[in-house]
Amino acid sequence: MRFSMLSTALFVFSITACSSDPVPVTTAYTMTVNADDTINKYQSDSANPVVVRLYQLASKESFEQSSFITLYNTDLQALGSSLVVKQVLPSVMPDSNQTISLDINKNTQYIAALVEYANYRESNGKAVTAVPTDGESSIALRLSGLNVELDIVAPESSWWQIF
Repeated sequence: MRFSMLSTALFVFSITACSSDPVPVTTAYTMTVNADDTINKYQSDSANPVVVRLYQLASKESFEQSSFITLYNTDLQALGSSLVVKQVLPSVMPDSNQTISLDINKNTQYIAALVEYANYRESNGKAVTAVPTDGESSIALRLSGLNVELDIVAPESSWWQIF
């Protein structure tokens, strides 16, 4: 009886000890959000906060083909199966800089941004970029006037790394 319990305990321990960690579902990236003091001017000629929607996409075609108003009203339907994750950032204030951690799903190939400018007809409120291929790069979201840019920023290399 004692031998049976001991052998069962050793068997269970050996199974759990040999198991590997599961493959991570997300990878953390740093994202900087920079807004100048001219964002979202509308009627009053003063800058106003904006809402930014971030989309993690398996493909970018449906995002690029959809109009701003279609994405604004029916983004889940418009993006369909290409949508992996949707995230709405807190309001971005004019003349602000912030750094956030963005957990990117392993199935994500592209990051897209939709900026809810008040004057959406005159704005360039959509941007998309490929997910960084290395864990060292970061993502930069820049808002200026009625425009948005989304870029991958490679880390600065030290001068001695060129040798």
